[in-house]
Amino acid sequence: MKKILYKSKAIQMIILITAGCLLLSLWPLRIVHETVTTSIPSGTGTMTGVVNDDVTVLQSFVAQYDHMDTIRLYVGEDTVGESFYVRLLNEGQIMIAEEEIMIDQSKLPGYVEVLIDVDMEVGKMYHCIVQGNDSEVFLGCESISMADMPYAGPLYYDNDQIEGMNLVADYNYGMPLRKSKVLLYGILIVAIAAILVWAVGFFYRKRGSDKLITAERAFKFVANPVVAVFTVFCLGAVLMGACGNYVLDNTFFFISVLFLSAILFYGINHNRDGQTPVLTWEYIRTHVQDLLQSVCFAGAISGCCEYMAGLYDIHHAMAERKEMLWFALAVIAMFSMKEIFNLYNLVYLIVAGIGGYFYYQNAVLQLAEKTIKETEIDWHLQVIRHTVMIAILLGLIVIRTLIGLVKKKLAKPDFAYAGLLLLFFAAIILFRNGRWWTVVMAVSFTLFYLNYGMWEHRGRLLANICRGVILQFLLATGWALLHRPYTTYRTARYPHIFHTVTITATYLTMVECAAMVMLLSKLRKSRKLRDYWKELTLFGVVSSYMLFTMARTGFLAVGITLIFAIVIMAAGTGREKIRNMGRSIGLMTLAVVVCLPVTFTVQRTIPALVSDPYMYEFEDFRDPTLRGRKLNSVEFMRVGRFIDLFADRVLGIPEGTFDFYGEIAEYKRTHGISEEEETGALTLQEEVEIPGVLATQEFVASADYTPEELEMPEEDEDDYTNGRIDIFRSYIEQLNMTGHEEMGALLKDGSIATHAHNIYLQVAYDHGIPVALLFVLVGILSFVKAWIYFGKKKDIITYAALPAVVIASVGAAGMVEWVFHLSHPCGLLLMLVLAPLVFKEEKG
Repeated sequence: MKKILYKSKAIQMIILITAGCLLLSLWPLRIVHETVTTSIPSGTGTMTGVVNDDVTVLQSFVAQYDHMDTIRLYVGEDTVGESFYVRLLNEGQIMIAEEEIMIDQSKLPGYVEVLIDVDMEVGKMYHCIVQGNDSEVFLGCESISMADMPYAGPLYYDNDQIEGMNLVADYNYGMPLRKSKVLLYGILIVAIAAILVWAVGFFYRKRGSDKLITAERAFKFVANPVVAVFTVFCLGAVLMGACGNYVLDNTFFFISVLFLSAILFYGINHNRDGQTPVLTWEYIRTHVQDLLQSVCFAGAISGCCEYMAGLYDIHHAMAERKEMLWFALAVIAMFSMKEIFNLYNLVYLIVAGIGGYFYYQNAVLQLAEKTIKETEIDWHLQVIRHTVMIAILLGLIVIRTLIGLVKKKLAKPDFAYAGLLLLFFAAIILFRNGRWWTVVMAVSFTLFYLNYGMWEHRGRLLANICRGVILQFLLATGWALLHRPYTTYRTARYPHIFHTVTITATYLTMVECAAMVMLLSKLRKSRKLRDYWKELTLFGVVSSYMLFTMARTGFLAVGITLIFAIVIMAAGTGREKIRNMGRSIGLMTLAVVVCLPVTFTVQRTIPALVSDPYMYEFEDFRDPTLRGRKLNSVEFMRVGRFIDLFADRVLGIPEGTFDFYGEIAEYKRTHGISEEEETGALTLQEEVEIPGVLATQEFVASADYTPEELEMPEEDEDDYTNGRIDIFRSYIEQLNMTGHEEMGALLKDGSIATHAHNIYLQVAYDHGIPVALLFVLVGILSFVKAWIYFGKKKDIITYAALPAVVIASVGAAGMVEWVFHLSHPCGLLLMLVLAPLVFKEEKG
């Protein structure tokens, strides 16, 4: 930021950067869209018979593009009444959109526009149904030729097909700019940028003088006006009711915009004197391995997240392989260039490639002989491909490991701790009871620890892990901002990228570990806000998402971990340490107070504006919030609803106490929500009558419902543990010395538990009591060693506190949740941070 350059060059760079962003928006991001219309035009003025509550019109049509914005229907002048309904059904005859259209007599005859805003499958048949609502509607229709309009389908009036006729309508599709327009606009942007760059150069040459400025000044010159305009626009939108008319909400949103602007302005304008840039070309050149390993760790954690979000076994199989593929690449990132590019690796890759090809072909033939759902075939093929790639990478890792051991490159291990860890690995393999993930964990992490011990930059591992965790969180949150709406009732306890808040809370516990270690590490070294404002903001955002889950188990784990981290990481001794602890607590509290409203408002707003929601299979509900960018809809999360639900779930204050605007009662009334449905136990049935067909749509009516393999116990308002005590008791009663094949114990009511909601009981149940005792011993010794490690390395190794903090966090979360598994984010992170504890000496 302190780089000196000529003012003309700075202006030219700004022009080129702006042009580059515009080009990226055209391709590959394809943000700019156009509307493409296919029409059945009006010609003769023919009308259908009357459409009322009992008599409907159904028009079928074939989707031409993959997203429909609107349909325009021609309504006749004889139409009477206040409104009518338009519904859109997909090929499976499931309703995907419904709109009530108000009748304006002054605009009849004429077109009415129906909001659709749904994705479609090109070439599939869809059905548009029109029905009266205490009204009589007449719609335009025309005779058409199927040869001229192959996308037109049959027209039904009162269940009878009208041959050769179609409704007069415009089908408006939204799609990214087509190639010809992308090319045209791209050339135009490049030409304008070139002219402007030339003009700037010509102006300053004519002028004869060109001042020197810093890159920081140029950045401020551009960024400050952009943020100022953004702030004014957002404040104006709030005041004009763009987000609704509730005083409480608009006050909260107004404050949120001010807080966000304050953060942005500070980030732009704070004093950078004496600060080194975060990323420089020199740093990138000398830390390529570290950056690649951070990306690989992020990829492995993403695989874990996909595993936890998977609904079927094939999803889990694919997620496991994605995780292990990225994990293998993270191990290879510790190799030197000579250890990757050499003759014996080349020979091995040729042989392994041939073997992998034949294995793949044979596996595909075997797959063809099995009975598999058509929708899962591609998944199975991906599983086979990933398996082959993992096997090939495993061979590379084994070759390098053996060569390194022969050449005695391995650092001196702590034999007592390493031996105990190997004993635990052997135990979970010997008593695996049919589980293969324990074998994969033991083999994978044995290789990881050995290669780590041969790496010359071992001191960088913890920083790479932290970066990987935060990178994955930022990418996941970016996806959630685009595709996971924050709604008033359905997702009031916000699940982020997952389908249950329990999984979300355990995932965020892992992210909180990285965020708090990064922040507290900065606070140990500096008291200047400019040095830690980014880490402080990150902690505030992560904590805000944790609060959105309203998961008491997550709060417990994070609370215990936070207290521990503050105590051990606060600088100084005696009173100075106590003051620093208080200061850390105050700053962290302030971060949450500032970032909570900002995060709330951003998460509520952006998915509504994008209007491209991702719904898990059992989340297939039809909230109006999912279509049409209705930012002012009361069905997007409201501040009063958040306060009310948080008070109920966390503080035990009955729900409805803070229902300031009667949102709950109104939502239940408009959506037919019963008291039984609130528990998540009821699945609604909606029937849509189509000529000759009765289509039944099922959708889950609770945001807190989980699929069978991850189902939570039913909540008892008087039981703060949500039934865990009874589950614990059942598991304890059924423990033995060798373990069980199934991970679910038989409960008192005769049902089978999904898991123990406790890692210690789960290990004991899965592998036997002796293995569980060994697991506890490994945990205790790891915690002690991690604490000692931090004491010795806190001034040498970046984020040296991470192992101790993660172990404390998993230990606390494990008391109330199942978090120890190779494909659980917490389990993966735990095994990663044990690496420095296996060896006695560290290099910086």
